[in-house]
Amino acid sequence: MGTKRQPFPEKLLSETNLKLSVQTVIILSLVVMLMACASSLSQAKLTLAQAQVLERSFQTEQALALYRRTLNEASREVRKRPSAQGYLMKGLAEFKLSRWADAAQSFSLAASLGEDKAESWAKEVSLYGLALSFEEQGLEKPAVRLFSILSEKGKFSPLTRASLGKVIDHRLGSLNDNPSSQQDKILSDSIKIVEKALADDPGCGFYHYLLSQLLSHQEKYQESFEEAVMARELGLPSEEIHRDNDNQIIFCYRSLKQSMEQAEFTQFNKTYKNWIQRWKWPDEQTPDWKRR
Repeated sequence: MGTKRQPFPEKLLSETNLKLSVQTVIILSLVVMLMACASSLSQAKLTLAQAQVLERSFQTEQALALYRRTLNEASREVRKRPSAQGYLMKGLAEFKLSRWADAAQSFSLAASLGEDKAESWAKEVSLYGLALSFEEQGLEKPAVRLFSILSEKGKFSPLTRASLGKVIDHRLGSLNDNPSSQQDKILSDSIKIVEKALADDPGCGFYHYLLSQLLSHQEKYQESFEEAVMARELGLPSEEIHRDNDNQIIFCYRSLKQSMEQAEFTQFNKTYKNWIQRWKWPDEQTPDWKRR
């Protein structure tokens, strides 16, 4: 009997290589598809992070440009592949661009796709936009009522902080319309509101800024100074507030210089100079930004 003829090694290698090539192409295609799926979303996340860094350093125009780019990238992503993360990124960018209705809709879609926290965010952004509309129309009472609800019960921290700022602004704005006895109560109640917020979020520089402003109205200048220092160290949400906080620090310095005994002020002045050296102020009453 004759033996069965075996394929030549070259033929076996060729068939094996062909199978490997097909498998490699399939794997590479899958990798490329996965990378494409992740690219727009990943880029949106990266761009959003870069925008937030610029915003914290008060480079507002550059930050807004990156928030717009984030919105474009996230919009492109959800058109191709709707996802909870994609709509969440889209909503965050829209919120930063003050597109309240769009942000609420994006958060709502993110919630429908499984992002639990986005459901409350959608409701809060809608209420915030409504409160701003009331405020613009001069309807102060319903506006303040909504801002108060959001500041006390909100889950979306940027909106919660902004809402509390609105509440305190309205309370301070009403001081001159009330007798002095009522003014004291408004200030005391406002301080309690901010202190409650600080108990929940002690690292929020903006809350320390608000407390500094309120304490100054009570002529508690040393406490106001201490809160303003904490606000500056922890960071503030805008250059306008940052500069106002610096002006508050200087106002407290002037007030304490006039009201303190010499020995007490000498001790305070040592502390004050340590802080302004840390901040690179040229002198006691000139913030660093006044030299730019």
